[in-house]
Amino acid sequence: MTLRVLELNDAGLRLSDESGVLLSSPGYALVLPRGIEFGERARGQSRLNPLQCFNQFWHKLSLDPFARPVGHFRHNADIAFSHLQDLAATAELAGDVLLAVPGSFSRQQLGILLGLLKQSPLKAVGIVDSSLAAVLEQTSQDNVIHADLHLHQVVLTRLQRQGDEIVRENVALVPGVGWVNLSDSLLQLFTSAFIQQCRFNPQHNAESEQKLLDGLPAWLLEDGELDTANPASAEEEARPSLLIRLEHNNTVHQARLPRSALQSRLLPSYQKVLQQILALDPLGSSTLLVSERLQALPGFVDYLRAHVGDGVRGLGSHDENAIGRVCRQYGEALVSAPEAIQYITRLRVAGRPAQATLHHAHVPLPSHLLVGHQARRLRDGLQICLSATGNGMLLLSRHDRREQPTGASLGEITREDGHFAVHKAAGLQINGVPVHGAHRLVLGDRLGAAGSDTTIDVIRVQDGDE
Repeated sequence: MTLRVLELNDAGLRLSDESGVLLSSPGYALVLPRGIEFGERARGQSRLNPLQCFNQFWHKLSLDPFARPVGHFRHNADIAFSHLQDLAATAELAGDVLLAVPGSFSRQQLGILLGLLKQSPLKAVGIVDSSLAAVLEQTSQDNVIHADLHLHQVVLTRLQRQGDEIVRENVALVPGVGWVNLSDSLLQLFTSAFIQQCRFNPQHNAESEQKLLDGLPAWLLEDGELDTANPASAEEEARPSLLIRLEHNNTVHQARLPRSALQSRLLPSYQKVLQQILALDPLGSSTLLVSERLQALPGFVDYLRAHVGDGVRGLGSHDENAIGRVCRQYGEALVSAPEAIQYITRLRVAGRPAQATLHHAHVPLPSHLLVGHQARRLRDGLQICLSATGNGMLLLSRHDRREQPTGASLGEITREDGHFAVHKAAGLQINGVPVHGAHRLVLGDRLGAAGSDTTIDVIRVQDGDE
């Protein structure tokens, strides 16, 4: 059976197999009374229904409750779980997937992600740092900085060859320069051009503003079709301006923008990215590898060439299929045992991929359950019960149960092969999803019950006992 790869980048979660990218779904969610929509359908209404559209649930993946009600969703993890379900349903797929996850994900977020996948139609069989996968086709270089664009940030990852291994060394985030921020800045530039040239403000109307946002990728693609390696080419001299057209109320409005204005508008963001690149590699010893998303930004590659220099650093890019392609090539080495998913941040590349050996960075195992402000150590036989009043939850040992009257039992903790799992669950919910059968607890899981105002968090305490 072919290995499917799920690439976690909220600019577009990509599910791929040997045929290429099956679908790409940006991390947008539109929550309406009739239901929820995701991906391009949600992004296509982000200006029409701005208060019901959300795009930070992957960027800020957590179990922290929302400050205001968002449909029936309690926190970002709830929306992320529904997005995973939508991906599986849209692709008509279920079963094993290898996860390619950016270095921006924290350990806690990895734990939450694994917990969500356990309740979804998709089953995680391994986790690899997406930048590591991206650079494995660049194995001739000793040092590489990989750069990728997300919705709310740029993620920079420095990787180094150590013997016959490629190792992730450092991760740096450039907040505030993601696609959401960049597209907002460009929309302001385009709006100013329409106002000045045809006295039409597309942002005064939600429908025309949405059309302006929808047209942005095509206009940037048209700009990118010029010779980016030679900005002074004859083609650019013949086409110094970008023509943008927008139809509204049966009228076609059009404006022209100097192509140089696009890069000038985004220059402050490019400078922030360059500053972090220089901080990661002050000696200029690394090759820069940029994703196709960054390569598509107007003037970005030219700006890097001008400021880091081809003579000091090489500069390359990869296509949208690169991460999935490499993950399948090294699949035998990247897939983990189902009972112990590994997060891979270094990989041996000598010899054939099937002979690769690797070192794993383990996702930490949970040690305690947190109820309110009290942490209770995970133990075999620990019982999860409703309180006698029915609106709270308790953790009770066998001794406690003899001494303290309680309501219904929701489940029992058992220890198996160094892991803890919940069994005999009746009425228990984990991450908002009812438990059916056994559920192995992972860091970040949140336990609850219908009608209860108490939740129990699965955590790890570094030092100390109960």
